[in-house]
Parts: sequence; C-alpha cells; structure tokens
Amino acid sequence: MHPLRPFQKEAYDTLCQQNHTILIAPTGSGKSLIFQTYLNNFKGSTRAIFISPLNALARQHEKHFVALGLNVHQGVGKEGLGPPAGSGVWILNPEKLFGKFRKQAEEWRPNLLIVDEAHCVWEWGESFRPEFSELPKLASLLKIQKTFWCSATVPAPALAQIGNALSSSPVVLGEFRLPERLEVIKFRVPPHARMELLRSLLDSKEKESGMIFVATRKSSERLLQYLHQWNIPAVSYHAGMSAEERIALENIIATHAQKGDRLWIVATSAFGMGMDYSFLKVCILFEPSFNLLSLAQALGRVGRGINHGQAYVLWHENDFLRHSWLLEHSPRNRERYKEVQTWCEAPDCHRAQLEKYFNGEPKSGKVEE
Repeated sequence: MHPLRPFQKEAYDTLCQQNHTILIAPTGSGKSLIFQTYLNNFKGSTRAIFISPLNALARQHEKHFVALGLNVHQGVGKEGLGPPAGSGVWILNPEKLFGKFRKQAEEWRPNLLIVDEAHCVWEWGESFRPEFSELPKLASLLKIQKTFWCSATVPAPALAQIGNALSSSPVVLGEFRLPERLEVIKFRVPPHARMELLRSLLDSKEKESGMIFVATRKSSERLLQYLHQWNIPAVSYHAGMSAEERIALENIIATHAQKGDRLWIVATSAFGMGMDYSFLKVCILFEPSFNLLSLAQALGRVGRGINHGQAYVLWHENDFLRHSWLLEHSPRNRERYKEVQTWCEAPDCHRAQLEKYFNGEPKSGKVEE
C-alpha cells in the first residue's frame, strides 16, 4: 500500500483512537486509502459495514478491498450477499441495510461503520432516498462503537445531523476545498443558445475526455443524440439503465481510460458522482445544479490529484424561473436553489464563494491534496 501523507496519517490515527470521525477532504486526495489501511491492518478483528450510495462506487471499492486480501461480501444489487463469516467487509446501501439485511446486520454484530460520500445523509435523506437520513442512528441501533464518515462536501447542517445522533461528539478533520488544479469558468447563456456553445466547447477540446452534467434522464438521452450527430464518442449514464447496462458501460469507460481514447459521459448528477477516472479532464454543467452541494460534487469530477482540469457552468436567470415550479412544495430546496443562483450571478471568486458556503469563515489547517 502507498504510504500515508500527513493528513491521511492524522485521519488514520484519529480513526484508531477515537469512536467517531468525520473527514472532509478534496476529491481525489486519497480518502479511501485511510480506511483501506485500517481495514488491512486490523483485518482479523474488524467486522465493517461499508455504506456506498451508488452500485458503481460499491463495485470500485470491492475491487480495492479484494486486492488487499480482505474477506468482502457485496450486498448491493439483485444478487446481494449477506455478511461474511467472521471478520471482513460487508458493502451495502442504506435501503438494503434497513430492509432485507436488517436482521442479519444485528446478528453479525459489526464493530465499524464506514460511510462513503457522507454528504448524501443530508442531500438525499429528506426525500430522494430517505434511508440515508437514518444512517447516523445506525451506530446506536447496532451498537457499533466506531464510525468513519468521509466526503469532499459536508455542509454544516450535515455535520450537525450526523453528530447529534452519535453517542459521543465526532472528531471533524479537514474542510471543503476544490481541487487546486481546477479552473472554474461560468458562462451566462440562455437555454436556446446553449447547444451552440456546447458544440464550440467540445470542438475546442477535440482530444480531451470529460463529463456533461444534466438535470434529467431525458436531457441526457437528448444530449447524447447530439454528440453522436457531431461524431463525438459519447455514452450516457442515468437511473433508467439496468444493472447489466451500467456494468457494461463501466467496462466501456474503463477501456477508454486505459487506452487514453476520447470519450464524453453525459450523466445526471446522482450518477455522475460515481465517476472516478483521471482521464476525464473537462466538466460541463449544461444547466445549474439544484443546490451548491451537487454543483461542488460535479466540479470535483475533474482536476483530481495531480491532474489539471476545467469546469464550465452554463447558466441563465431563465433557468431558475423555468425550474422553480419543481421546488414549490419544498422551502428548503427553494432556498438551496436560490443559493445556486446567487453563486452564478456573483462576480466574486467562484472558489472562495463555495469554500465560504461549506466552511464559513476561513480557518487554518487545510487538508493537503
């Protein structure tokens, strides 16, 4: 395994010594290496439930755990397995954990809970996938003494939601920060002129691969047709795909990544979160995200690690008028969408605005990349 860098070592030591740890670190900075190291060093005595929000991410983590020689059972998907016999790692999503596998989880008596992409507790727990909101209570329900929560984007309400449900106050390490090598560019362009701008951007990136984020599955399929008409290698990734289609698509993406061939991925925000590929250099938000957390997650798909990246946000005030009816029954979501509009319209530094939203006033001790 790779040696731990200073921020990883601090998080690892905290995980070993404390009951509950929340780590906020930039996308691509190596958060996974921390819990991988712990699981590898304590593989004979650890029964870990590993929560992943997306099956694609779950499969990626499974490969890493297996490579370490860990006893891993994949509980997501149609053929989801129960817990390993004895010590090991059981990969689940909240729906399976609180549903089909609840009794088996109690009988297995896990002693570690790891929640990857912990921001989903707050972002998805209200309505999209309500089981996520129950995760902070899981430690008490299953008498799990040690928990580790990690994400690049954890706003203050999410920290409070997690911390208030735990038996003791968690140690919070790090803060939100966009990748240092990421350039963020905003374009104010009306929806009717957006396709022309997209074509121009893609033509200027003729040898590069990237992602295009859209709000709906219908939009992803429509945009994919345009990219094919422009003879641009592209695939779409969204909730309407079967498990078999998603696995096949992940294999296509992995092949392009290995060969360095050009490929553009059109994805909805939830599914784009599972894209962790260093060959993606450009991110285009075809329309504004519905909240700043989703926007920050999308921007973080590129410029990861040592790579340079560019992110383009296409927006117009008409976007916010057009979509406002979707949020009329949720005051909280309306407020979040208004925050996105304020970010788009502000002339100030894009990076500083996002960091202030997540972190409040600047503080010392930044997590290094």
